[in-house]
Amino acid sequence: MKSINFNKIEKRYLTVTLNDEERTTLLIMSPTKKVLESLMEIESISKYNEANDDQIDLLYDVCATVMSRNKGGIKISKEKLEGIFDTEDIIIFFDGYMQFMNEQMASKN
Repeated sequence: MKSINFNKIEKRYLTVTLNDEERTTLLIMSPTKKVLESLMEIESISKYNEANDDQIDLLYDVCATVMSRNKGGIKISKEKLEGIFDTEDIIIFFDGYMQFMNEQMASKN
């Protein structure tokens, strides 16, 4: 029987450079089930609908959760993102991350 060693599997990452003073670069991993569940929470929030404060907080919170799942183990807080990202940046990130996820799924098939 063939063995699978998850420590030797080559992973792909989404490279994101933040617009903070340090120009922090993150290698963001594919989502876990928990991260996917968080992403599903924001599915109903559309960029074409007027978002309320709770929805905007949720967007920043989920974005921080996704970005904190990175190869370097760098913790990204919601508060940090609130200081450097406007809502357009959040939408651009999620669009790029969803494209990354779709490419990952397509390459596995």
